Amino acid sequence: MKQHRYAVRLLEIAEDDLNEIVTYIAAENFTAAEALAAKIEKNLSHLSVHPFIGRVPEEEELTRLGYRYLIVQDYLIFYTIEGQTILIHRIIHGARDYLRLL
Repeated sequence: MKQHRYAVRLLEIAEDDLNEIVTYIAAENFTAAEALAAKIEKNLSHLSVHPFIGRVPEEEELTRLGYRYLIVQDYLIFYTIEGQTILIHRIIHGARDYLRLL
């Protein structure tokens, strides 16, 4: 039986987040940057089959807006589900003030 897949689309700012993260880490450790990028890619692929696997934020405002998030190492991947498409809004280090950045 074929599993239904949702389309996964990174918003431009999320693409920028990912590029900045990988570039920053690669400056010190290229292998670690590649490994993190692969983990994020794997999680996004998994998300396309299981879109509700992400956690619902504790913050009422984010929940009301339909946000969910995944944790990949030290990073939070915030997304919403719009019909059959998963929109990746931001990829943010967990130590940052994500409420301000969303």
